[in-house]
Amino acid sequence: MGSLGEFNEYRGGRDSEASVLGPDSPLEVFEIPSSRNVHGNSFPLGIRPKPGYEFHTIDEAVLAIETLSKKGAFNKLLRNHGALLLRGLPTKTAADFAKAVKAFRLPQQHREIGLAGKRTSVNDTVKTANEEPPDVKFYYHSEYGRSAHFPGVLFFFSEIVPQQGGQTPLLSSLELYDRLKAELPDFLHNLTTKGIIGRQYFPAKEDPEAEHIGWNWKDSYGFDIQEGDSQEVQRAKVERVLKNNLQADAQWQDNGALHVLQRLPAIRRVESTGKPSFFNGFAGVYGRARDTNGLEPPYKGSDNKYHLPTTYGDGSPIPTAYLDRLLEISDDIGFLVPWEAGDIAMIDNYTVQHARSPWVGKRSLLVSLWDGVEKFVPY
Repeated sequence: MGSLGEFNEYRGGRDSEASVLGPDSPLEVFEIPSSRNVHGNSFPLGIRPKPGYEFHTIDEAVLAIETLSKKGAFNKLLRNHGALLLRGLPTKTAADFAKAVKAFRLPQQHREIGLAGKRTSVNDTVKTANEEPPDVKFYYHSEYGRSAHFPGVLFFFSEIVPQQGGQTPLLSSLELYDRLKAELPDFLHNLTTKGIIGRQYFPAKEDPEAEHIGWNWKDSYGFDIQEGDSQEVQRAKVERVLKNNLQADAQWQDNGALHVLQRLPAIRRVESTGKPSFFNGFAGVYGRARDTNGLEPPYKGSDNKYHLPTTYGDGSPIPTAYLDRLLEISDDIGFLVPWEAGDIAMIDNYTVQHARSPWVGKRSLLVSLWDGVEKFVPY
C-alpha cells in the first residue's frame, strides 16, 4: 500500500490541481491518508467542500459540480489521477446520487451488454453493486474488461457503511503495467503480442442453475428475441448481438448453455496520454476459480459457478505462476477506499481496476456506469 509520505512528495502539485477547480469554487482537493503516488499524481485524489462551506441541499452541490464540469475540470482531474473521492456532499439517497452523477455531464449512460453479475436497477441511472453474499471476495478487474463493449467512467456511492470491511480496493492499471514490465517482462510480452481469449459461461434461462448463477444468455444478449421465436431463431439473434456489438463468438453447449469467446488485447494505449494500460478482467476470473477449486475442467467451482479460464490469444494456457504473481502485485499496489456514508467515487475505467472486500453488517454500495470522453488506440 502507498504511504502518506508518498503523497507528501506530491504536495508541490496540489496548487496546480487547485487551479483546475478555480479560486471561486466551493470545492478543494485534500489528502487521503495512504493514497499512492502514480506517475507523479496522487491516487486517488480527494475533493471536498472548502473549510467553513456547507452544501445545504443536493441541488446546491449539483450546481457546483455542473459549473466545474462545463469547464472540463473533472475530465482533467480524472485523466491525471484515475480516481476521485468526493466527500462532504449532501448525498444521502439513490435519488441524490442520480442527480450528482448527471451533473458531471458525461456523454451518455452506458448500455450494459452481457451482464454477468447480480444487479438491481434502483432508478433510471443507478443500480446496486454486485449482490453476491458479503463473504465473497472479488479480485481486481476492469469493468467489462472481458468485453469489447465497456463503460468509460464508473461512479460508486457509499449509502450505508458496514460494521466491518467492505472497502472498495482500487489500483492504477498504469502502475500495474509498470510493475509487470519490471518484474514479469516475458509475461507482459506474451500478453502484448498474443492478446487473450476470454470465455464466459451463460446458462439457458430455463435452466435451474440460471437462478443460482444470477444471469443467463437470453437476458444478457437476447434483446431482439420475440415471443414465439424458435430456439434456432433465438440463438441466431444472440449470435448477431455478439458479433455486431462485441465481435465475439458463440459456442453452444449440449446442456443449452452458451460459452462466449472474445479475442481481445490485454494491453491498451490511452489516447489522451499515450500510456499503456493493463485493461482486462482475467486476474479476477483466475482468483475466483482458485478460491473455489475450479481450475480444472469443467471449471465448476465449489460455489457451483463456472469459471472458464482465459488463455493467450493463440489458445495456449497462461501459466499459473504468472497469474499468482499478478494477484500478489495487484494487492501490493492496491488502495482501499475508506468509505464514509455519502461518499462518491468517480473512477476512470480505462486506467483503474477495482475489486471488492468482504464485510460484516449492512452495506449499501450503489453504482452508475457512463460512457466517458477517453478512448483507447492500438498499442
